[in-house]
Amino acid sequence: MASATRSSSTHPAAHHTSATRPSSTSGERALDRAVDEVASAHPDARLALAHAPVGGGRVHEHGDDRDLVAWSTIKVPLALAVIRSGQGESATPDIDAALTASDNDAAESLWERLGSGEAAASAVETQLERGGDSRTRVPPEVTVAGYSPFGQAHWRLRDQTRFASQLPCLAGSDTVTDAMDRVVDGQRWGLGTVDGARFKGGWGSTPEGYVVRQLGVVPGAKGDVAVALQVRTGTHEQGTAIADELADALADHLRRLPSGRCR
Repeated sequence: MASATRSSSTHPAAHHTSATRPSSTSGERALDRAVDEVASAHPDARLALAHAPVGGGRVHEHGDDRDLVAWSTIKVPLALAVIRSGQGESATPDIDAALTASDNDAAESLWERLGSGEAAASAVETQLERGGDSRTRVPPEVTVAGYSPFGQAHWRLRDQTRFASQLPCLAGSDTVTDAMDRVVDGQRWGLGTVDGARFKGGWGSTPEGYVVRQLGVVPGAKGDVAVALQVRTGTHEQGTAIADELADALADHLRRLPSGRCR
């Protein structure tokens, strides 16, 4: 059963309840319990949600936060890398398609704009580092046949949340976050059900199960909250339905979570 207490990818049985985190706010503890309820309702799923105030601050994680494939969430720093390369204006149609509709051909075009595989991977990693994530590495070449190299990057939930918390504050990000505000209707599950959310989803099959995940920024009480969630279960439909439940839990406690603004 997935538990709404942190567990590492190498020691999934490790148990750290909110009681061991005295710095947790009452809103965070309430969200811990809500995520526990979602996990208990889906014992065959592995799920997690993390959040942090925009502008920087502690990342709080709820659930089974093991290391999973990024899938199309990596298109966010990819688009930012193209913008920072000076090609943002000419690449606008591809950036729009990659972020609003998760168009894979558009994302491949963005990747190719960055040069060789090594150069492109380095450019995306540079944007991750600008957002406070110095750990994630992007494959320069295809690692799984039939899939893009960048989509197979492993992006830890904590690192993804930290990046999302800095994203609105990074130079060049306005075009990216604007597109994240216009995601097509068919992909507005999970965070897409939260009013005012700017987000990007990713999904795909792995040997361990079907993964759906999202990162985004949502309005909070005194600023914005960066959020990332992930679900590993049997099918896309099951995963997005559970993501909806996680988003509902988030929305119920959102006004009590730490929020912030760019400094």
